[in-house]
Amino acid sequence: MAMDINDLMGTMLSSGAIDQVSQMLGVNQKEAGSAIEEVLPMLLKGMQGQARNKDTQQGFLQALQDHSNNDTSDFTKYLKNVDTDDGAKIVKHLLGAQQEEVAAKAKKKSGLDTKTIMKIMAIAAPLLMSRMGKTAKSTAKSSGSDDMLSIVGGLMDGVDASDIIKIAGKLFK
Repeated sequence: MAMDINDLMGTMLSSGAIDQVSQMLGVNQKEAGSAIEEVLPMLLKGMQGQARNKDTQQGFLQALQDHSNNDTSDFTKYLKNVDTDDGAKIVKHLLGAQQEEVAAKAKKKSGLDTKTIMKIMAIAAPLLMSRMGKTAKSTAKSSGSDDMLSIVGGLMDGVDASDIIKIAGKLFK
């Protein structure tokens, strides 16, 4: 039942999302794509940590539930209206003190400045939360289960950051 990372990455990276992010921030698509490719695995890893931590899992599940109501059927439209203040809070919850380290790695890879990388993370995080929330809801509905923690855990089991990087690398060739 692992989350279909191919679908998520393919959709985010080829649906006009990179173009929209690059336009919003005034950077070229290759830079935006490189930054997104670098930060998405770390945001997913942060989601795994939130779901597994007994102290944070209930708040995380509530945030997934809240974000699952966002309409992400049109990524370009969604990104034009994304709440980056909320996104920055999500990034802080998911990455904590590591957000600067993640931004530094993405800066090195993409050539973008840290402030721009932080904005990219604040744009990507609500979208990722929404997609994960929608996937968890539909999985719960189809399985007849109401144990969201087990469902979210199952969706993220086997999600490996290196796999995401490989998938993203193929999309940029």
